[in-house]
Amino acid sequence: MSTKKISESVSSDREIVISRVFDAPRELVWEAWTNPKHVVNWWGPVGFTTTIEKMDVRPGGVWKHVMHGPDGTDNPNKSNFVEVMKPERIVYNHGGGKKGGPGVQFQSTWTFEELEGKTRLTIRMVFATAEKRNVVVKEYGAIEGGKQTLGRLAEYLAKAPVVVERIFNAPPKTVWRALTELEQMRYWFFPDIAAFRAKVGFEFSFNAQKDGKNFLHLLKITQVVPGKKLTYQWKYHDHAGDSYVTYELFAKGKKTLLRLTHTGLETFAPERNPDFARGNFFQGWSHIIGVSLQGYLERPRAEVSFTRIFDAPRELVWKAWTDPKQMAKWWGPKMFTNPICKMDVRPGGKLRIVMRAPNGFEHPMTGVFREVTPPSRLVLTTLAVDENEKPLLEGLADATFIAQGKKTKLILKSHATGIAPIAAQMLGGMKAGWSQSLVRLRSLLAKD
Repeated sequence: MSTKKISESVSSDREIVISRVFDAPRELVWEAWTNPKHVVNWWGPVGFTTTIEKMDVRPGGVWKHVMHGPDGTDNPNKSNFVEVMKPERIVYNHGGGKKGGPGVQFQSTWTFEELEGKTRLTIRMVFATAEKRNVVVKEYGAIEGGKQTLGRLAEYLAKAPVVVERIFNAPPKTVWRALTELEQMRYWFFPDIAAFRAKVGFEFSFNAQKDGKNFLHLLKITQVVPGKKLTYQWKYHDHAGDSYVTYELFAKGKKTLLRLTHTGLETFAPERNPDFARGNFFQGWSHIIGVSLQGYLERPRAEVSFTRIFDAPRELVWKAWTDPKQMAKWWGPKMFTNPICKMDVRPGGKLRIVMRAPNGFEHPMTGVFREVTPPSRLVLTTLAVDENEKPLLEGLADATFIAQGKKTKLILKSHATGIAPIAAQMLGGMKAGWSQSLVRLRSLLAKD
């Protein structure tokens, strides 16, 4: 990762100003500055290490850390954040110094300027007097130390993994399902994923386009800790390089912290292949996790499950689910009819049902069969639309049919996600709707 030459100037006798341009997007530089897991890897001049006790990057937040010099001298520091304007500006009041040495106090302002995919990072330290500024320059080598610190940041950005963290308003169980269930992945990740199983050794792929180029992604699951951690190998067809993507889930009350880490990006030789620049991965994952997945998880949702025993053989119950003439007689809440019920019962086959309410209002629905395993399992997506075919609610129904002598046990799991504002009302009636449908199914089977 190339950088432009450092420039530094003293705009007044009480200030030190140091600036450097990084070949990295502003969001990535901001993340490296504000996440303590990154900061400990580059903070301080060459030869220094840093222990962070606390780093709460928000107005009023405190940052306590100790810089350990190469000679073993400790430099305890405490800063109080005054202004945090993501991803543009950070201001804090700093206090500290080496043990036994003169104390240091100043206000530090860091600005992050976007430069067409690169970032100019500028440090401005303001001291109470010129004398105090000069002491810091003489005793601590502040100007050279600042230059070396930014140099270490440049080196770190060139090799650092991409890390993206987000907190979702959903429990870990819900987030885990979104990460590992194929039907849910298609909504927020890549829609053309053909298959996925959260099992070590499972391989999957998908194609993505950028600037008219095709990039066939080849992935292989390498680690699964159910509900907590998922890792897969990430490679490209016809391109050298081998990397790994890890999702980690942490419960935060009723919410979930998701940490995504993508390592090994340097193996793609981004200096020769700009398409694989670390900044591109950071921006891509920030959008996938922070926009697509977050938007998907925070839409209104509902899940229901039912277990029912029907006094009918499995083949007969299966037929009631797969014969459009039969399904039209029981699908939907009581008093509803289905004047249109068309079904192509095969993997990838489509269905269309129009339910008519007692008041005459019609509720169209389309769907696709994802799995058809006669007579034991049926999985189908559903999409409720309005009279103009605009999506209102999308869902998934998973039905398992278990033979028990001349009877059949049905295990039905269904989850749905709202799209339009009216979806919240529709989700509220989802449990009653399915319950009434199954009562109608029981009555139909009793007549046969």
